[in-house]
Amino acid sequence: MADSKEKLFSDFSPVPTEKWMEKVTSDLKGADFEKKLVWKTNEGFKVKPFYRMEDLEGLKTTDALPGEFPYLRGTKKDSNEWLVRQEIKVESPQEANTKALDILNKGIDSLSFHVKAKELNAAYIETLLNDICAECVELNFSTCQGHVVELANLLVAYFQKKDYDLKKLQGSINFDYFNKMLSKGKEKGDMVQTAKALIEAIQPLPFYRVLNVNALSLNNAGAYISQELGYALAWGNEYMSQLTEAGVPAAIVAKKIKFNFGISSNYFLEIAKFRAARMLWANIVASYNPECLRDCDNKGANGECRCAAKMSTCRNFYFQPHFV
Repeated sequence: MADSKEKLFSDFSPVPTEKWMEKVTSDLKGADFEKKLVWKTNEGFKVKPFYRMEDLEGLKTTDALPGEFPYLRGTKKDSNEWLVRQEIKVESPQEANTKALDILNKGIDSLSFHVKAKELNAAYIETLLNDICAECVELNFSTCQGHVVELANLLVAYFQKKDYDLKKLQGSINFDYFNKMLSKGKEKGDMVQTAKALIEAIQPLPFYRVLNVNALSLNNAGAYISQELGYALAWGNEYMSQLTEAGVPAAIVAKKIKFNFGISSNYFLEIAKFRAARMLWANIVASYNPECLRDCDNKGANGECRCAAKMSTCRNFYFQPHFV
C-alpha cells in the first residue's frame, strides 16, 4: 500500500507556492487578495484561503504525539473515543431511572443527573441508579452547591454497598464555586473548605472529578473563543492555587478538575482551542511540580506526575435547527 501511494504522488510534480499565488491572482482578475480571500477572526487572527508545508516551519507543536505531555493531540495513546452524554433533570427518581435505562439502550454512554438537594437520601440514590451498571457508563451529578459533600457520601456508600470495583467507576460531581459566583454576582460559602471536604469524601472513587470549570457559561454569554479559553484556564488555576496553598497536593487537585467547554460552528478554531487548552493546562499544572503519589511510568524528568497534567474535558455541541 505504501509503495502504491509513493508511485501515485510521484506522477505529480510539486507546485511551489508562487505558482498557486499566480493562479489565484489571475482568477481574482484584479481584486485585492487580502480583502477578497483573507478573513479576520474575532480573536484577531488572519485566516488565509490555503496553507502550505512552509507554514508549519518553526512550530514546536508538529512533533507532538497522542498521549504524551503536553497532550496537544489528546490524553490517550491507544484511542480517541468520545462519550455521548445525555442530561436528565430529575423530577422523580423512578421516572429518571426509566428514562436513563431507555437511552442507554440507544447508544448513550454517559449520563448527567440534576438532582434536588432537599430530596437526597440513600433510597433516592438507589431508585435513581437501579439496574444501571456503574462500571459500564460514566455517571455525572449536579445539585445545590451546599449539598455536594452529602451527595458524594451517598454515592460512595451506594457503590460500596453494590460491591462495585471502585477503580472502574468514572464520573463527576458538579461543584463549581466560581461559576455560581459569576451567575449570582456574589460569593456563597467557603470554596476551599467545601472543596477539601468534597475531595476527601470522594477519595474512594479515584476517577471521579468534582471541581468543575463550566466555561460553557462564558460561551453562552457571547465570549470569543480566546476569551472562553483564557478565563477557563485562569479559573482552573485558581482551584490549583488556593487548594495547594491550603495543603492539598497539587496532583490530587489537578486530577479532580473537569473543564466544560462550549463548541461553536467555527470548526477549525474550535479544534485549535482544544489543542491549545490541553497544552496550556498541562504547562500550568506542571508549574506546580505535582508529586507522583504512586508507582507510575508516566513521570517527568524530576519525578513529577505527568498524569495530573491531563485535561479532562466535556464538549457541549450546539446545532442550528433545520426545518423541512
